[in-house]
This record gives sequence, structure tokens and C-alpha cells, in this order.
Amino acid sequence: MPTYITAENVRRATGAPSDLISDEYIEQAIDLVEKEVERWLNTTFTPTIRIDVLNGLGRDIIFVKKNPLLSVRYLKTNDTEISLDKIHIYKSSGGIRLSSQAETSTFINKYKSVIIKYIFGLVIDSDSTTTSSEVSAGSSVSIEVADSSIFTANDWVRIIGTDGYEDYAQINSIPDSTHIVVDNLNFSHNSGSLVYKQECPEHIKRYMEIEAGINIAVYAIGGTYDFNTSYSLGELSVNKGEPYPQWREVIQRLLAERNMRRETIKPRPFITM
Repeated sequence: MPTYITAENVRRATGAPSDLISDEYIEQAIDLVEKEVERWLNTTFTPTIRIDVLNGLGRDIIFVKKNPLLSVRYLKTNDTEISLDKIHIYKSSGGIRLSSQAETSTFINKYKSVIIKYIFGLVIDSDSTTTSSEVSAGSSVSIEVADSSIFTANDWVRIIGTDGYEDYAQINSIPDSTHIVVDNLNFSHNSGSLVYKQECPEHIKRYMEIEAGINIAVYAIGGTYDFNTSYSLGELSVNKGEPYPQWREVIQRLLAERNMRRETIKPRPFITM
């Protein structure tokens, strides 16, 4: 099933009528496009948990393989577990730096000596609410909020307050209109902290709509689609009796926007160590 966009989104982008192309086919196209965009940009657009086993280089900083780095859930170097409030995170690059109060001063120069469990993904804040009481760190944490109706189970949220601590957590359940239960919190949070729902960035969703739209437009007039190159339709000249000639204009419009957006969307770096 599609994760980021819907068949309705693609129909709006292309004007595709339901009697010509089914929702089932559009969703198949979306599944293809979403996976291809994640591979192309080397990231995901929902917070994703990953474990890296890395070589220490004798420095006070190390980089995870995937970014943006949202949160660290566990960190151990040379059999020493590091307190998560004793590190500094650089989201864009995926860097983790040991503070001067950390249990060790460097990631020792040793093969596969660093184990990191972390959350990464390219996401943005959307709807938000506030906590109504203090929240303690832990697993399966119940959080009292002003309004839980903006969330659904399995949503990811970002929690941050004036205490300066930040967490990313997934909602396990929503017991009532003023409570959510999340999978894990690294830190405690004071009352009045903000709780933001996490979403795929709009410009990424629009790009996916365009790619899926090209796919179904080509399908509508019997061509072949390729994510990485372009499309093939044979001869595009309009002859008397040609079916669906408007799809030529749709494809040309979508290709122009696709080319423009590919100039501004760049893959995330992959760190090898």
C-alpha cells in the first residue's frame, strides 16, 4: 500500500478518470515510485529505526550511515554505553559528538567497536498539540496532551520543550481524546512541551505525484515508463481517431515540472566507514 501519497493525489495531478485507470493500478504505480524515490534520495520520508556497527577512528565524533539523523536510541563504544544526554547530534550530516561529560572522550580506533541504534528520515513538523503534564522517560509512555484527535496510531511525533530536550517517538495507541502512548522516550519533558506530528515534506510528495502521473499517463496511451530516464510512446503525432490525445499534453507538462524539481532535489550522502 502507498505510504506518502494517494491515488486521489495522482488523479488531481493528471486528471485521470476512474473509468480509464483504476485506483488499483495507480496504487501499484505509487508503490513503484515511492520505493524508487527513497532509493534515489538515499533516505526515507518517515522516521525509521536503524542499527549501525561502525569502526571507531579515535575521534570524538562519528557519522551514522543514513541521514538526516533525528535521534539516537542507543550508543556503545568499545563496550562502554554512552548516556544519551552526553552527546551532541548534527541532524543534517548524521554526526554524533561526545560531550566533555560523556563516559569516554573518543570513539576508540578499533574495528566494529561502535554500535548505534538511531532514527533517521527526511520529515517535517505538521499538526501540533501540547503536553498537559510532565512526562517521564521510558518505554510505552503515556502522554497527556491537549488534543489527541490530530494523531492516529503508528504516527511519528517530535516532542520538544523549554527544557531543551527533544525526542522522536512512534504512537502505539490513543486511549482517549487527551492521551497518546508512545513507544519510547529518551528524556523527560516538562508540561507545555510541544508534540508535532511528522510528515513527508510537501515538495517530495509533489515529486512523487509527478512521477506516478507520468507512469499512468504513459500507460493510458500504451507506452512504457522508466523512472530513471524518460518515456517512450512511439510516434506522438495526433491522427484522426487517436485515443486520448490529451495525454500527450499531460505528459509534456509533467515532464517539464519533473525536470525542474530534479534540479532542486538532491540525494542524501551515504557514509561508509
